[in-house]
Amino acid sequence: MFAPTKLVLPPRGALPKTSDEDPVDYYYRPLTAALYRGRLKLAARLLGPGPFEALLDVGYGSGIFIPELARRAKRVVGLEAHTETAAVAQGLRRLGVDAELHTGDLFAMPFGDGAFDALVCLNVLEHLTELDNALTEFRRALRSGGIAVICFPTRNPVTDGFFRLAGFDPRVLHPSGHLDILAAARRHPRFAVEREAHFPAMLPLALSGYAGCRSRAV
Repeated sequence: MFAPTKLVLPPRGALPKTSDEDPVDYYYRPLTAALYRGRLKLAARLLGPGPFEALLDVGYGSGIFIPELARRAKRVVGLEAHTETAAVAQGLRRLGVDAELHTGDLFAMPFGDGAFDALVCLNVLEHLTELDNALTEFRRALRSGGIAVICFPTRNPVTDGFFRLAGFDPRVLHPSGHLDILAAARRHPRFAVEREAHFPAMLPLALSGYAGCRSRAV
């Protein structure tokens, strides 16, 4: 059981919507806020309080999780595929948060081996099929003993229905399901899975909305 976490969330509108698909608005809408904020809380609980020397956020999006991560790390670095780095950095600075933001490819990250002692990746791996390659690159960027937290939506009729209502084909949007991602994390030879969790916790994994795991680099 993980202790409750009070989440630091930027005020609505403080950070930019980086694309039409950016879900930043869902963190503030009455019908979706509980789920979207809950997944950030889940990731924060899996990560733990730190403190970490250097933490990498892979797929930071609008930067909504970075203020919380900045409480836990002396240095926060973000990597994204989009090109809205300057807008996100400006929004974070207005919140008093300094982060190093980069545009790049998660399969060839522009960081040296062992550059970080923690890494978080939320809402990214479900969009990919090359899960083993992604995890291998995450491991390369982590120091031995470093922590990787990966989180992702679960695949079930309820979540499929939600994405269809939002106008997406869930299998096209998310070619990898939660069981695929968990299996990849468990089998990776350079990671040891320490914890797995899902939200809402009172439901079985198969019926929950979101899941994640914490792995240690070995």
